[in-house]
Formats: sequence, C-alpha cells, structure tokens
Amino acid sequence: MKAQPSNKTSSSNNYRPGVWQLIRPFWVSSEKWRACLLIAIILTINFTTTYALIALNQLHGQLTDALVGLNWPLIRNTMVKSLAIGTISTLLPLISVLAISYLTLRWRTWMTNRYVELWTHGAAYYQLERDNLISNGDQRIAEDINLFTEVTINLSTNIINVLVNVVTFTILLWGLSGALSIPLGSGTISIPGYMVFAVYLYSFAHLALAHWLGKVLIGITMNKQTVEADFRFLGMQVRENAEQIAFFGGGAREGQRLLSRFTRVRNNTLLMMRKTFKLNFFQSMFTQVFSPLPTLLALPLLLTGKITMGGLTQITMAYGMLLNTLAFFPQAYQSFTQWIALANRLRDMLWALNKARDMPAGIRLAYGGTALCCEALTLLRPDGTVLSRLSDWQVKAGERWVVRGRSGSGKSTLLRACAGLWPYGEGTITRPQTVRTLFLPQKSYIPVGTLKSALAYPDGPDTFTDLQYRQALLDCCLAERIGSLTQSDRWQQVLSGGEQQRLAMARVLLHRPDIIFLDEATSALDPETEGRLYQALLDRLPSSTIISVAHRKELTHFHQHILTLMPEQDH
Repeated sequence: MKAQPSNKTSSSNNYRPGVWQLIRPFWVSSEKWRACLLIAIILTINFTTTYALIALNQLHGQLTDALVGLNWPLIRNTMVKSLAIGTISTLLPLISVLAISYLTLRWRTWMTNRYVELWTHGAAYYQLERDNLISNGDQRIAEDINLFTEVTINLSTNIINVLVNVVTFTILLWGLSGALSIPLGSGTISIPGYMVFAVYLYSFAHLALAHWLGKVLIGITMNKQTVEADFRFLGMQVRENAEQIAFFGGGAREGQRLLSRFTRVRNNTLLMMRKTFKLNFFQSMFTQVFSPLPTLLALPLLLTGKITMGGLTQITMAYGMLLNTLAFFPQAYQSFTQWIALANRLRDMLWALNKARDMPAGIRLAYGGTALCCEALTLLRPDGTVLSRLSDWQVKAGERWVVRGRSGSGKSTLLRACAGLWPYGEGTITRPQTVRTLFLPQKSYIPVGTLKSALAYPDGPDTFTDLQYRQALLDCCLAERIGSLTQSDRWQQVLSGGEQQRLAMARVLLHRPDIIFLDEATSALDPETEGRLYQALLDRLPSSTIISVAHRKELTHFHQHILTLMPEQDH
C-alpha cells in the first residue's frame, strides 16, 4: 500500500481563521496599552470635534438672526466665537490623523513581525511554494498587511465616530425640527421629529443602492491584489534571470508573457473602473436629486412662523450633519470591499501557514546515535506515486558516499528527505542529535550585500575573520575575488555559474559542518577545478561526512561508498 502524508490536519486548520483572529492578537499583546491610549486620544478628539460642530450650528443660527436684525455687537461676538471654535475643529482632526497614522504603523510593525516569523520559521516559506498552498506570500506581508491595518483603523475609528455623531445629531435635529402637522379630514396628524425620519429613509435607500451596485467590487478588489502581484513577480524573474534569458534570446517571449500578465491587470482594472463609475454615478445622481429635500421639509415651519431664518439655517445644517454622518456607510462601501478582500487574503495566508506547520510527515525524522540511518524508506512524489525505495542505508560519521542513479530515481529527493524538507513517503530517517549539516544544491542562494555576507550566509559577516575568508577563497579557486570581500553587489547576477558553485563550496569550508549534502553542487565546473574543490574538502574537513549526488565518474575516487538508486518501475 502506498503511504503518503495524511490529508487530515488538526481541527484548527479545517477552516480559514476568522477576521477576529487577524485583529485580536495585536490588541491583547504587549502593545495593547499604548494602542488603547492612542484610540482614547483619537476618540476624544473626534467627540470634541462633534460637540464643536454642534456649537458652530448654534452660532450660525444666532449669526443669521443677528444679520437679519442688524445687531452689530451680537454679530461681532458670534463671529469671534465661530472663528475660535472653527479653528479648534480644524486643528483637532489633524492631530487625530497623526495619531491614527502612528497607531497604524505600530500595528503594521507588530503584524509584519508576526507574519514574517511564521513565514520564515522552520521551512514554512519552502513548504508554501513546494505544495503550492498559496501565491504571493511576500506581497501579502509587504502590502496587504499595510493596507489592512490602515483600512481597519480608519474604518473602526470612523464607525465609532459615526455612531456617536448619529446619536448626537439625531437628538439635535429632533429637537430643532419639532412636529409636522398634516391636515387630514376634520383633524390633523402630527409627526414629531419628522425630518429625522426623512434623513434615515434617505440614507437607508442610499446604502441599499450602494450595496446593490458595489457588492461585485469585493471579488474584483481581491483579484486585483493577485494579478498585480503576479505581474510584479514575473518582472522580478526576468530581472533576476536576465543573463539566461539573453542567452536563449528569450526577450520577445518574456515580453509576451509580461504583456499577457499585464492584460489581466488591465482587464481587471477596466472592470473595476466600470463598476466604480457606475456606483459613483448613481450615488451622485441620487444625492443631487434629493439635495433640496432639507429646505423643502423645513419650509412649512418657516411659513407658519414656528422658526426664524436662523432656525431654518440651524435645521438645514443639522439635517446636513446627520445626513453626512449617515452617508459614511454608502460612501465607504468601496473601502469595505477593499477591507474584506485584504482580510480574506491574509486569512488565506494564515490558514496556509498553519497547514504547513501542522502537516504530518509520512517520513518520520528522528534524532539519536552517531550515524545517519534510513530504514524502510519509500520516497513519493506529491501525487503519491513512488520514486524509489531504500530498505536500509547507514552512513557513519566521517564516511563519504556518492549517490548515483538515472534521472527520476529520487537522488535529490533523498537528500531533501535527509535534510527534513521532503515529507512525502514513509519510513524513518535518523540523524545524529547535535551535528551541524549543510546542504548545497546545484544553484545556491547568494544574498545581496557584501561578498563577506554572501560567504558567511546564513550567519553574519563578522562570524569569521578576514584571514578565514581569504583562505576559503584561495582553497576554492576564487583568489581574484579576495579584493572584493567588502564590496556590496548582487552577486547572484555578477558571478558566473561556476563562480557561484565555488563560492558555495567556500561557504562549506568556513562553516565546517559535520554532514555535507552536495546535490550536483559542482556540475558547472570543469573536471580539474571540481577535483581541486573536492580535495580541499577532504584536506580541510577530514572528519566531515560527505554525501554527494553526482554523475561524473571522476568523483568516485573522492568517495568511499556508492549508493545506486533505481526508479520504482525498474524494481
């Protein structure tokens, strides 16, 4: 029976995390008190601004009556008060924006640290790519977290502010508008606070229109983040592999691929433009059609003498303030759709990270003893088909093995399994507990920075002395690069394929691991240079265990043992 990693995961991974699981961790972390203080400052400013607007409403009514009555002392005093309160109501929102920006930055910093830690812990980043669990993980951390925290803070504070303003302005308008008397037969019907009912009916109709026209934007916005990231990723690939593409003369083909990806961006953008225009057009038309409504509703009170011109000004202003407050919901509909799309992308990433972390491995990795042992090992592809089988293999400390076999027999997969990076299969791999291992693939990762940093990776450049760096470069036939140790560059692009493999071997000599896995790590070198590098390994690291995947027979005499893997179909 074929064995493979179980598809069952813990119950915590059966469902996507809820939005609350994205938001809550920050607000219960060590940052919570500072964050709560900032929220308190923001809300205090918002509430103060609200009451300043109420005071301005009253002052404008008094100013209108004073102008009608040509009461110059009252006009002067009212204008001075209006100027002072207007200045405060203008300055406070600017302070609120600063506080919101600072709170957003702190949340983004905390959330970025958390996601980067989850993404880089163990080999989660590798598992996401290996198993295609999610796309554009880097973009979700770099951009989606930034936008999510910003939109969440803005929407949350605005909603709280809106709710307070709604209550405040509703009470204000209810008191100002009084009751509307409508003759009906021999009697009359009195509707108290009728303008409040009017503004709520208008706002609910506006929101219903926004939802009907704008709900499609949720999917479009989420797709926007994906197609934009795919386009940027392909451009990055072209930049990083420029030389290989040039050798193949693949510029035209890459141009076609880039334009094909951009077509998806363009089509999604056009669709968003059409839907957004439709939403904005009908919202604007709706607003324009009903713009005279507050004056018309207040006119009966003025004509019957129940209010003065100043009262009319107060009522229309109060109606406008309540209407503008309620208009937040239809106007912010696009922000809501963006927020939902961002939350879904981050929830998907958290879900994928949890699955990668908790995925049970069919191959059991154990620690103990002094030898590397594989027992009843079956290597599988991700689809469950068998690559090869290895009943019993033991590598003692200091031994040197070369692994041979036809393409597709699982040579590289065996090394990945020994490194703990391949869960597909069954059996047990036992590794010594305290040994240091280093895995060299055919193309090693070389970070941007100084040549010292590239040699010392994954440690820092101060880990080794200049003498050790120079000796490693000499041993690996890179004497011409000694003068570049402190030079910062994109070495992955600067160095040739053979130089990259020699640099990776120099990295081995510096780190002096106990077990060295070499997966075609010298395939770009000529036989003479390849032999010199292997001899340097034997001379400098005589007690290290070496396991090589190689096709050249010349390398056989550098190893004591040969392991030949056979594809499953040959068994």
